[in-house]
Amino acid sequence: MLFNKKPNIFFFSFLMLLLFSFTSCMKDLESDEKLGTYPIPEGVKIGTAELGPTYLNQVFYSLETNKTVKNYTLYDFDLAFESTPGGWHILLNSSRFMHAGNSGTIDFDAVTGYSGIEMKFDNSNGSLDSTAIGNWTKISATDTASLGQVYVIDLGLDEVANPLGYKKIVIDSLAQGKYHCRYANLDGTEEFTFAIPKMPEVSFIGFTFANGGAVVDFEPASNTFDLFIGQYTTLLYSGTEPYPYLVRGVLLNRLSTQAFLYPGVKTFEEIEFQDIAGIEFSPALDAIGHEWKYYNLEEGFYSVKPEMVFIIKNQNDNYYKLHFISYYNGDGQTGYPKFEFKKLN
Repeated sequence: MLFNKKPNIFFFSFLMLLLFSFTSCMKDLESDEKLGTYPIPEGVKIGTAELGPTYLNQVFYSLETNKTVKNYTLYDFDLAFESTPGGWHILLNSSRFMHAGNSGTIDFDAVTGYSGIEMKFDNSNGSLDSTAIGNWTKISATDTASLGQVYVIDLGLDEVANPLGYKKIVIDSLAQGKYHCRYANLDGTEEFTFAIPKMPEVSFIGFTFANGGAVVDFEPASNTFDLFIGQYTTLLYSGTEPYPYLVRGVLLNRLSTQAFLYPGVKTFEEIEFQDIAGIEFSPALDAIGHEWKYYNLEEGFYSVKPEMVFIIKNQNDNYYKLHFISYYNGDGQTGYPKFEFKKLN
């Protein structure tokens, strides 16, 4: 995802979405009350992700246990370093609209701004070939000695769309299970070095620039959750042009979890295990995504699309059907997506 100018138009769009998010809606509250009174069919479970009205919380959810396994806030980490034994990729905190760019130089002191740098976003499909930082170990297939390139990191936005500033960083090496980095403000102040150790039980380990740097264990063990529910950056289209936006939706666990939007005429209640034979699952992290809801401009509230039924295959080869039934809590506050799901096998 490429981006070459400061996204003022996106700040405005984000502010508008944020204002919408504070809207309480008694109509949806009434719908919640109705949904809560009908008899729940055998085997059907109801889950809720408590993101909050400002979407501060980001939630890892297990369908196996119908529980939030772990959560973190928008501010807990900045970068996520791949923690698997052979991994080397680095991700941005997508929930904050972060982007980054390679300055093209190894002169750390020479980099004092982002002008002329091609700034990028991580792809929301989760492809590790489409990250903003990319292959920091070399510049081309023939260049194997280009460690030390300086990257500019835009730290994104806070809860009310205020910019959080910039850092510059060099990843010097990955040796003996540790990433070795040097970073500072763009003006060269607050320069620090840090070593980020891998934790093989998780896919990524977090890192924050705050207070001189710290490792952040933000992600639960890879074998304990199925879904990430929260805020992330993706591309939306205005006409034919793609633009990055912050959205709220669902991403999959990278560990062998896949999903599919059921295309048939059967409702959530009617779908059985035999109905999903032969379907082709998608491994894209945003296979469920955010389009199961929409903002009704005329009525002034979010509505979900319960007719959109997703089939999920998790790392344990268990299959689930899932659809969303509300986006509000019992007090009419937005940011509390509620969903029904049932194990099919």
